Amino acid sequence: MSFFKRYIAMPQQYGLFPYVWLLFLFFPIAYAFPFKTLRQQVIIGLVLIFVIAYRNSYVATTYRPFWLLLQMVVSAILAVIVQALYLSIYTAWVFGSIPMRRRSFWGYYGAYLLSILVPTLFLYYYYGGQMGRDDWVGLAVYGLFCILSPFAAGSIQRYNRKNRQLMQTNQRLTEIIKQNERQRIARDLHDNLGQSFSMITLKAEYARKLLAKKPDAVPEQLLAIEQASRQNLKMVRDIVAGLRQTTIAEELINQERNLSVAGIILLTKDENQIEGLPQSNQQVLAQCLHEAVTNIIRYSHATECYVTFAQSATTFQMTIQDNGRGLKKADQFKSHGIAGMRERLEVIQGELTVDGRHGTTLTLTMPIATEAKND
Repeated sequence: MSFFKRYIAMPQQYGLFPYVWLLFLFFPIAYAFPFKTLRQQVIIGLVLIFVIAYRNSYVATTYRPFWLLLQMVVSAILAVIVQALYLSIYTAWVFGSIPMRRRSFWGYYGAYLLSILVPTLFLYYYYGGQMGRDDWVGLAVYGLFCILSPFAAGSIQRYNRKNRQLMQTNQRLTEIIKQNERQRIARDLHDNLGQSFSMITLKAEYARKLLAKKPDAVPEQLLAIEQASRQNLKMVRDIVAGLRQTTIAEELINQERNLSVAGIILLTKDENQIEGLPQSNQQVLAQCLHEAVTNIIRYSHATECYVTFAQSATTFQMTIQDNGRGLKKADQFKSHGIAGMRERLEVIQGELTVDGRHGTTLTLTMPIATEAKND
């Protein structure tokens, strides 16, 4: 398996796309079949060299320029022998996909255009008189495709790299959130419980000493220990309650993973509006987001999910929309998920509106100062 990965397989970062182009080698191979004459054997030999150069061009080594130039030369020769001008597209997608400096790109691009121009002029010299109007139109379209292919390949690979970077960033953010949560718990335990237990220890030691000298003072110390213990119990409950709270950002990370498994793309807008939103309100909205995404995965048959955030002077709004089959008005009142979201929003004086005409759109609105009012 390691031999296959090292010498045969394409680098994983380019995905399956490099393998797709190999299907077009069927034509020169079929042209050389059954490989009996010297001409046929030369053609199949050139195809094999071309495939080796094509594969090695994707591999990041110091020999990459050699393999790219060899690929261009062999494709030009095959274009002359079997009129396989389309083989130049292989080279276009190779050097167009590879991250490189602009100066290097333009150098390869010039060599690439030369590898197309030479066999094209050669073929025109021999067959130009036989070409009709449709042949010229096809040649013009093909030429334009060849010229633009390196730029198209570069655009696709940049998009794929950005997606991979976003996935890696999300993974890092998840780890950062976990680490911050662990640090917060450790800080709470050290600052609050640690100090309180130290005080209980001191009071217990003091009560033990008083037991022999002043027994009448012991009940007072035991009462203080009891009160401190109750405070610690309340503190533990508060810490546990804090562990159960989820921010909107954390929920988005979790649900993006769930939607991806279901083949649904998550797109968000104006996430910066979440900043400064009270934790208690974020907890409610995160629960509603969880319920909404669960329904999208189960029932919507959607391919995209949009979550948009907006904030005014007095209200905060979160909109969850999908491009699925929608939700009939009668079904809106039967849905336990929607009813549960309305109940949660009522706790923070919020409200939910549902529009199921073009996909399903849930709009969750709440007053910004809810937490301050409750306090």
